[in-house]
Amino acid sequence: MKAKRMSANAAALLAGALMVTACGSQQGKKIKLATEQTEETLVKYPIPTAYEVMNLINRSGAAYIIEITNPTDKAESYLKESSKALNLGVYSADLAYVTTYNMKQETMDYLKTLKNLSDDLYVSANFNVELARKVEQNIENKDTLISIISQAFDETYSFLESNGKDNISIQVLTGMWVEGLYITTYITTTSSNPGDMLQIVANQKQPLETLKDIIEKNSDAPEIAALLTLLSPIIDEYSSVEKTVDMVKVQQIHNVIENIRNQIID
Repeated sequence: MKAKRMSANAAALLAGALMVTACGSQQGKKIKLATEQTEETLVKYPIPTAYEVMNLINRSGAAYIIEITNPTDKAESYLKESSKALNLGVYSADLAYVTTYNMKQETMDYLKTLKNLSDDLYVSANFNVELARKVEQNIENKDTLISIISQAFDETYSFLESNGKDNISIQVLTGMWVEGLYITTYITTTSSNPGDMLQIVANQKQPLETLKDIIEKNSDAPEIAALLTLLSPIIDEYSSVEKTVDMVKVQQIHNVIENIRNQIID
C-alpha cells in the first residue's frame, strides 16, 4: 500500500514525521490529536517529515558534515524501551540525513540499525530482507531510494496506528524532531553563509508546538509525561521566536537542543 506524500508546506498539523506517531489511549488507542487517514488507511503525520527538513537543508547548499549523526554502534547500549524508542527516532532522522546526501554506506548502516531497534520494539514489520534488497538495488538513485524508505516508514506508521503502539510512536517522534533540529542548528552555526538555514530553524517552532500538544494530550503515561520535562527548555527557548531568528538565537537554540539530545543518546 502506497502512502500519499505531503509537501514541505503541508503545515504542521497534517504533514508527516517520517516514521511514527501512532495510537493514543482511548477508543482503539488513537492519539488524541487530529491524525487523518487517507483512503488507503495510511495515516498522515502531525509534523513535517525528517526528509522534508533534510531536503531543505540540502537545497540550501549546506555541505554534508561527517560524524554529525549518532554513531550506529551506540545502538546496543540502549537497553530500556523508552531509550530504544527515542533513539529509533534519532536514527530515523539520521537515516534521512545520510540518504538525502546520497551517502551509500551510511544509508545501509543506519537502515540496519533501525531494523535492529525495530526488532527489539516489535515494530519491524516493514524492515525486512525485501526492503534491504530494494535499497541495495537502488542505492545509486537517491530519489527512488528516498521513496522506498519513506513508504516503508509510512507503512510502519500504519502498523503502529493499528496495533496500540502509541507510547513508542510518540517517543520516536520526539527523538526524530530533536535530532532533526540538532542537525539543522549544528549546520547553521558552523556555516559561513547560513542564508536560508535561519528560516529553517525558525520554522521549527510550529512543529514543536504541535509535538507539545501531542505529548500533553497523551501524558497519562509516565514515559510520555517525562517528555514534557525533557523538552521544556527548548519550548522555553522558542517562546520568544517570531517569524525568523538571527545567529545569536540559533546558537542559543543549538546549545539547548544539544543538551536535550545528549540526554537521549548518552
